[in-house]
Order: sequence, then C-alpha cells, then structure tokens
Amino acid sequence: MTKSRSMKDAVLSLALASGIAAAWTFPTSSLSPFLMKDRRMLSSSSSSSSGLMAAAYNEDGSPDNDDSSSLRRRDFLRSASSKAASISLLALTTSSSLAAPTSPSSIDVTNDAAASTSTPDDDSPIASVPYSKIYKPAPHSMDGKVVLITGGNAGLGLESTKRLAEAGAWVVFTSRDEARGARALEEVAEYLSGLRATDPTFVGRVDVAYLDLCDMSNVKAFKERLMNVIGKDVKIDVLMNNAGVMAIPDRRLTKDGYETTFQTNHLGHFALTSILMPLLSPNARIINVSSMAHQFASAHGLELDNLNGEREYGPWSSYGQSKLENILFASELQRRARKSSDWSGLSVFSLHPGAVQTDLARYLIGEEKFQKMKEGGFSSWTDRFLMEGLAKFVKTVQEGASTQVYLAASADVGPKDGGSYFSDGKVTPLKAFATDENMAEKLWSVSEKLSGVKFDL
Repeated sequence: MTKSRSMKDAVLSLALASGIAAAWTFPTSSLSPFLMKDRRMLSSSSSSSSGLMAAAYNEDGSPDNDDSSSLRRRDFLRSASSKAASISLLALTTSSSLAAPTSPSSIDVTNDAAASTSTPDDDSPIASVPYSKIYKPAPHSMDGKVVLITGGNAGLGLESTKRLAEAGAWVVFTSRDEARGARALEEVAEYLSGLRATDPTFVGRVDVAYLDLCDMSNVKAFKERLMNVIGKDVKIDVLMNNAGVMAIPDRRLTKDGYETTFQTNHLGHFALTSILMPLLSPNARIINVSSMAHQFASAHGLELDNLNGEREYGPWSSYGQSKLENILFASELQRRARKSSDWSGLSVFSLHPGAVQTDLARYLIGEEKFQKMKEGGFSSWTDRFLMEGLAKFVKTVQEGASTQVYLAASADVGPKDGGSYFSDGKVTPLKAFATDENMAEKLWSVSEKLSGVKFDL
C-alpha cells in the first residue's frame, strides 16, 4: 500500500472513530423514531431530533446500565473504529447527496400529478415523469417493455424490479442463489397483488433466472436460460447491470482465476452484455450501476496492471477500481454504438445511486446477520446503534434506486445522453481520469481478452 493511501485511510478512520465516540455521549431525551419502526422496515429512513443513542439497551429495549455493558460498548467501539474508513470514505465521496433524512410526510413519494395513464405500444415513447426523491414511473408507461436486472433478489435490484413491474414492465431479475431468488419473487408478487386486484388492465410481470457472474461459463450460458424464460423472439428493452459486491476484506479469486470484485462488478457484466446484444432492442438502454466510490481510484486512475489486485489489493481501492471500470465500459460502449449503423439508437448510462443503508449494513455486519436482522428485528443494542447511525447520513434503498429506475423508464433521457454519468437523476461531471477514452479503449481490449467474448457492433 502506498504511503498516501495509508495516510488517507488512517485520517478517515480517526475522523469517524471520533465521530462515533462523540455520538455515544451526545445527550438524548428519547429513543429515536427510527428504532421504534416496525422491524420489517429496517431499510427505511426516519427523522430524529435526538441524535444517536446515548445509552445501551437490552433486547427488550430497557436501559442496560450494568458494568458489563461498559465493556461491551468498549469492544463495539473498537470494532466500529476498524470499519471507520469504510463509512468515512463513502460519506466524503457522496457529500452531494448526504442531506439529513427527511420525515416521511415531506418525501415526494409519488408522481401522480405528472403521471400519464395511457398505455403505450412497443414503439411508442416512454411516458415522462419528473425525477423525484423516490421516483416512480407513470402507471402503464412500461407496458410492453422487457427489463433484465442482475442481482434483483435484494437491495437496489429488488426495489427496481418492483417499481418497473409496477409501471407495467415484464421484469426478469437474476439471482445466484435460487432460494433467495424464489423468496424475492414471492415478495414482488405480494407487492404487486394490490394492483392486480384493482387494475384489470395491469400487465406487469416478474420472473427470475439464475446467474453467477463469478463463473464465466455460467455467464456465457445465460442467454439460453433467459430465452427459456422470455422466448426466442422477445427483445430486451432495458439491461440493468446492477449486481455487485463491496469491499471484500481480502483478495479472493473466482473459479476463473480472477479477483472476485473485478469479475463480479465489471468483467462478468462485460461478458453478459456482449452475449445478450443479439437479444437487445435496437433502442435498448443499458444501465451500469457504478458509484461515486470510483473516486477512490483518482490518485492513479485505472490501474491496468492491477485489475485483479495482483500487485496490490485493498477492499476499497479495488472496489473503487471496479466502479471506475463500470463508467469507462459504459462510455466506450456508447462511443462504439454511435459509430454502428445497427446500434445508433442504443443508450448506455452509468450512475451513482448514493451511499445506501442496506449495502453498508451488509458490509459492516455481514450478509447472514443482516438477513436475520431484517427478518427478526434487532437482537442487541449494537445492532440498533449501527442502524441508527447509518440512517443519519445515507439513503434508504427506496431513495437509492430512484436514479436507475429513472434511467430505465424516463422519456427525458435517451441516446443524446448516452455515455453520461448520473447522480440524483442528473448528468454529473466526471474528472479526467474517469473520461479517459484511451484508457476506456484499453480496458475494453483487456476485458475481451480475459472474458473470451467479442462485441459484434
């Protein structure tokens, strides 16, 4: 690790550790409303005038004031300090979207005033609805559209699946775990059940397909599996490359011999997009879910000699490199499409969803414990402390999904915006290292070689 990178991590760790300690002693008069919410609403955000909790709590919610609680608080704060760089880096790189959580009564959760209820045919333009904090496409505006979302069994992918299907799309989401995919399918079905009961013209539909981005042979066979679901003649209108992993603590290799973050976040999606091109509509939209964390790579730009962490691996530096690769891939694909007579109508976007509460929680406490917390509620005061702290400066999953849903459904974006990077529904400027066409072309060539695919544009 370089001296500058080590210094940055040390400073950021100290900053957040100090913040946690300060929050621990901040006076509070009551339990935050966030903690009083139904346990099924862990991903929701709530306003609070009381700050973070100043005391430990037992599992039943009563104050825990014995001597052992002091030891547990000490151990927890030590553990939190070791995670501090992670949250601090995301907090710094998402400063433009870190407004204090808004109370539910003031959130613009619908777009009914601007919504059109007309039903388009396959060739009609998508209805226009202005971007909002929790963006929902107009009812029926996605009728006749087919959407494929990777990693749709949880988080941003699941939320995107719900909203696009709610607008009438046929959404196929992928999951690498069949059991989780089945549970997500049931959740979406329940979410849509009210519409089916009240709107006889509702046509939204959702299916799930198995995909393992860490297995290149599995990726290359996905086209056949997908055609078994949607048929051979159906075209995909939106491909949302959403699946990803974040800040894996140590360097791990896939069965193909590539670093897991690199293959999951970039190389697997690169190969998937290539093999699905024949199934895309000529005017399709491809959406790469990137992150402002791509700025972690700003010191050196894309490191072509370190794509697999072979020279140096760091959980956040490698994650940042993969998010930069998402951006460079999107812009290079758009440039090549514009030069193609067959794909001039293609629109390719990348985006920053914001620091999303569920993603950070999964990283901090682990996927298994996060799922148990989601299903069974808080098991300890440390769980409450963590989720309360995250709610102070990150987006809910509902808010985080808005930009990618907007790019999938809005009539206000199209080929003219192709290659652009979006945040909060707007085109956001990128620094020079993220718009380096020469580096994007080199990444393209290396990605084709490593994945064994070729784009036919």
